[in-house]
Amino acid sequence: MDIIGLTGGTGSGKSVVSKELEKRNSFIIDCDKIAHRIILKGESAYNEILGYFGEDILDENGEITRKKLGQIVFLDKEKLKVLNKCTHKHIYNEVIKNIDECKKKGTFDRIIIDAPLLIEGGLTDLCDTVWVVYCDEDTRAERIVLRDNILPELAKRRIQSQKSFEEYKKVADVIIDNSGDLDSLKKQIDNILNSNER
Repeated sequence: MDIIGLTGGTGSGKSVVSKELEKRNSFIIDCDKIAHRIILKGESAYNEILGYFGEDILDENGEITRKKLGQIVFLDKEKLKVLNKCTHKHIYNEVIKNIDECKKKGTFDRIIIDAPLLIEGGLTDLCDTVWVVYCDEDTRAERIVLRDNILPELAKRRIQSQKSFEEYKKVADVIIDNSGDLDSLKKQIDNILNSNER
């Protein structure tokens, strides 16, 4: 069973590609969902993050407020590195567990590791191929503004805090262009899957 790493910058449309792959009998490991879960109170990364960033990031129930944490790390690359260091090992371990569970079931055609930080998290080592989702920066910024209800300036800062497309290209076995419409995207996915299954 092939393991495909799916990555790309924020707003590139990884989740749309992931949903389309799920419709094509792929088991999806969503690293964003794992990252959200492991920072909850009592979960594996909670104390580490709290120890570094302090109680200002907590809400009234003692939960980490992702919005407050995001505002801190997206403006400071060093703090972003610290956050990633706190979370990557926990995400990696969860991904391994998910892969093992999926292989035991044996009912899927492939496993997709959907991860914005696939490279930084060391997850490319687990993949047979790496798919990078591309989209131009202006479209990405528009999508982020709509999705997260933030100012365009903040959306652009988020994009700039991540790897450039040139850096993603270095690890890509496959590049999916998500600048067009959904039909174009579906055709690309089907063509790639069909050529891989020959």
